[in-house]
Amino acid sequence: LRPSRYDGVVSAVGIVSIAMGVLVICRGVPTLLAPAASLRWFERTTRTNGRIRVLGAFVVAFGATLVWAGASENGSIDLKAQSTLAFLLSLIGWAWVVIGTPSMVLFPSVCRVLIRAIVNAMLSSDATALSRVVGLVRVVLGVLFIYFGALAL
Repeated sequence: LRPSRYDGVVSAVGIVSIAMGVLVICRGVPTLLAPAASLRWFERTTRTNGRIRVLGAFVVAFGATLVWAGASENGSIDLKAQSTLAFLLSLIGWAWVVIGTPSMVLFPSVCRVLIRAIVNAMLSSDATALSRVVGLVRVVLGVLFIYFGALAL
């Protein structure tokens, strides 16, 4: 019996999936427990173009990490050789890179106006129940990312 060359190697898909799950949960729990305070915090965080560019740089970098992790599974970019989790990570990563680069890094003022409009609409109306549902969905998705990431290790 020869040992596999993958013994002792930790899967990049698993690690990045767990990190994604933790980030999704960290963003979902405040929305679930205190939706108005969470929306006000997000509005204050994205108040200036510089802050949006910093957030956009993180989104683009993490999106590129998701793409890399999804494409690195089995050393192939063939879709048939990838697992569903790797394909999902690649898809989300490409969406973050393609959407995050122009909207947050290149044109942050457009993104700021859009964020402000959404936050003001959510704060002015009685959208607390909707915000809590969105927070609950985020927590459930985060737990699923962590679970499937742990299975991929």
